[in-house]
Amino acid sequence: MRKTTSAIAMLLLAACGGQSGNEQAAASGEGKSSASVALQPGQYETTVEVTRVAMANMPNMPAGMTPPPPPTTVRSCLTPEQAARPNANFLSGSGDTGGCEYSNFSMDGGRMRGTVQCDSEGSTMRSTFDGRISGDGYQMTSQAQVTASGMTMEMDTRTTARRIGDCPAG
Repeated sequence: MRKTTSAIAMLLLAACGGQSGNEQAAASGEGKSSASVALQPGQYETTVEVTRVAMANMPNMPAGMTPPPPPTTVRSCLTPEQAARPNANFLSGSGDTGGCEYSNFSMDGGRMRGTVQCDSEGSTMRSTFDGRISGDGYQMTSQAQVTASGMTMEMDTRTTARRIGDCPAG
């Protein structure tokens, strides 16, 4: 059971992969930021902690009784071009694997919020997020619904990212 929850949580992180949120937002005209606060370019360490999991269609599991998986930490680089408006993959904590799109994204007055949807190989994840951003990191909470293999899971997460230095050369 825990393996299934962990696998779906990893799907949540991995599903957010493909065309960058910057390219999609530019094409749609969404997500323009009037923020006076922007992330600094560099390497970031992002930790995603699942705080609540509820699964439907899971045999022998009472609703709301699914144990959350352990926190997941990834490192990713943010280029100067991405720093003014991080793409959906960076904000989801999945690094640079692509496949996510923003809607209703805003970064204003040190606050960021919006919706991210990721579609990957028969699975869909839709998440709304709200948080605070500073020059060297952000903290946000999100509520997500993941549908995969005929199962639906709802998850609440807490994401913390902090700049840990310059991007590695190479």
